[in-house]
Amino acid sequence: MIDLIVDKKKRYKVMLASFVIAAMCLALSFACGVYNEPAHEILEKPFAIFAFGFIGCWILIIMAKIIMTPLLQRDEEYYQKGDDDQDV
Repeated sequence: MIDLIVDKKKRYKVMLASFVIAAMCLALSFACGVYNEPAHEILEKPFAIFAFGFIGCWILIIMAKIIMTPLLQRDEEYYQKGDDDQDV
């Protein structure tokens, strides 16, 4: 999804906006009292552990895709740019 944005400045703006939106959602959920119950009571509800694990896994996958892909991905000719062994 984030790979479709070619312009680096626009990509960083989208990444920053998504982080700010996620932080605002977390702050709103705290303000609404979602996390007022102790953790052991929340996890005792039916399918709570399943939902927690499923949503947590997807958050990790999406965040890894958004953050790590732009940092680690190189262009196709990355290793050929500094090639000075033309005579070999």
